[in-house]
Amino acid sequence: MNHIESLRALAALSVSVYHFSAYYSWSDSTSTNFAYGAQGVEIFYIISGFIIPYSLYHSGYKIKHYFTYLAKRFVRLLPPYFATIVLIQLIGIALCAFLWGCSHDINVKQIIINALFLADLFDHYDWINPIFATLEVEVHFYLFIGLIFPILLKSKLLPSIICITLLTLGILTKNHDTFLVNSPYFICGMAAFFILENKPKLEWLLPLVFAFASLIIWYMWQDVIAAMIGVALILFLPSTFKFLNFTGKLSYSYYLVHGLSGGWFLYFCNQAEIGTSYPLLMMICAILISWIVAFLMYFSIEKISIRFSKKLKYQK
Repeated sequence: MNHIESLRALAALSVSVYHFSAYYSWSDSTSTNFAYGAQGVEIFYIISGFIIPYSLYHSGYKIKHYFTYLAKRFVRLLPPYFATIVLIQLIGIALCAFLWGCSHDINVKQIIINALFLADLFDHYDWINPIFATLEVEVHFYLFIGLIFPILLKSKLLPSIICITLLTLGILTKNHDTFLVNSPYFICGMAAFFILENKPKLEWLLPLVFAFASLIIWYMWQDVIAAMIGVALILFLPSTFKFLNFTGKLSYSYYLVHGLSGGWFLYFCNQAEIGTSYPLLMMICAILISWIVAFLMYFSIEKISIRFSKKLKYQK
């Protein structure tokens, strides 16, 4: 689905622009506008809410396929993720050995906790890279939707009941960045899938309304705008943007490595004369460097994991 790939690309690029803008200071209005790039994370959640049900629906998924489904998701997700953790350690070792003259502490417990997406459960162990916390939210959605998706197809009332339950739990626990707190975005994506697949029907128009009502009342206005944009682009974005389509294929790798590539580039350049004189040019260079590194990771690691994931089939 090329328009979904384009949307992935836009989400990944917007998040990286937000992160890269932190290396420089402009006027207050400019800094504020770049901060909106952070909403790309919410767009990713909406995309997952759409594309995972789409995949399950068109593959004839049943609850008996749950563990095969999880295997497919983790075979797809984990190799690039583990590679990123390894790269973080290698870069730390290299910088300490050749530049800063220090010793890099490899915390094995922290690495294991991060690899298992459990850092939020331990007070003394943080995420090695803050973006990993958003992947944890995605993993929780994968675990949830595999269990609940067959049920959503059985009754017209169940989608609204389940969505209201998720939204309520999210509001009650909104001090924590969990799947429940982010459930309005996943619900928007799921509603967009069912609306696109089966035409607008009340059983999924209502959850969409509930999700937007929750965002309007209890969340920030930026979150409402991000949800509106995400749903609108899923339903109406053309699929003719070849560069965005291709970049969308790289978006997961790009998301993982943009801090390690473009981020480090800006770290070393932001005090240089060219960096302080042409910050926007430096950000564009950081995006290009991140794109190249993502391209290399995609074809060396991620594409292989995708191929192995596709070999796992649901038994009919």
